[in-house]
Amino acid sequence: MENDISDSSGLTEAPDRSGVYRATYDPKGQTTVSDTVIAAIAEVAGVDPTQTVIPLSETIDPDALDALFADCEGDAQVTFRVCGLEVLVRSDGRVRIVDESVSDAE
Repeated sequence: MENDISDSSGLTEAPDRSGVYRATYDPKGQTTVSDTVIAAIAEVAGVDPTQTVIPLSETIDPDALDALFADCEGDAQVTFRVCGLEVLVRSDGRVRIVDESVSDAE
């Protein structure tokens, strides 16, 4: 069973891999991919995203990220690093965040 980090974003830590987190977004929902990623990064880092700047735009353009997945009907994914985390976003609504400082992931 996965451990809930927060009820609001649905972020969970993988039960079998330390430092690996999963979140989801609804590709047809109101919340943007970039907002989901920012909220998930903030939760992993243990900070309030309304009080702390998550420098997503230093790594990837949030508007371009949102546009990429807004009407994506294919199988798309993008991986980038921000705040010492590797972030993988998939068009099916899955987001994986790996904290490389504690992860035993490959």
